Amino acid sequence: MIRAGIRNIIFDLGGVLVDFQPDRCMEALGFSEEAREIFRKKIFADLWLRCDRIPYNEAEIRALFRQSVPGFEREADRMWDEKLPAITQVMPYTDSWLKSLKQRGFPLFILSNYGRCSYEINAAEYGFLQLTDGQLISYEVQLLKPEKEIYEALCARFAIRPEESVFLDDRPENVEAAERLGFSGIVFSDYESARQKLEKLLQGQ
Repeated sequence: MIRAGIRNIIFDLGGVLVDFQPDRCMEALGFSEEAREIFRKKIFADLWLRCDRIPYNEAEIRALFRQSVPGFEREADRMWDEKLPAITQVMPYTDSWLKSLKQRGFPLFILSNYGRCSYEINAAEYGFLQLTDGQLISYEVQLLKPEKEIYEALCARFAIRPEESVFLDDRPENVEAAERLGFSGIVFSDYESARQKLEKLLQGQ
């Protein structure tokens, strides 16, 4: 049963409901330490965020990967061909947590910075998405958290009122941006503490 106050629960994906581990992927592919360091700097600390905003198709993003790591084009191709889904894995608590909240009547939503190609590949593995009432992914609107416009787009798409909603994200700046717009916020560091904070909020404490 929905309690007075908070009605909607909005989750980030990476670092909250799924584990984002590019190093695990590179290790599985047998990348050298030199290749890993270049990919960390050129792909995962730079290009990855650009791809979260711009809905590149697969051919475009493959070319960008190759251009970003000169001398390691073969590794860039292998990441797409063999192991991209290994970059993320569903957290062990995700399904049961969302099922429990859904059974209690809470509408559940996703707001995530995520690239088009990687989302289309990985979302097929995210069965828990079927429990949600909607998702807004950054590439769809070419906006990124913590830009206020992406939160406004979420509210407009799903008729969400911030004062009736709580947002969970592992990045403090993303939670702070939501709070400035009237959302309740929880900075996610681990499941148990986040669950306890959410329960207190849902119970009006």
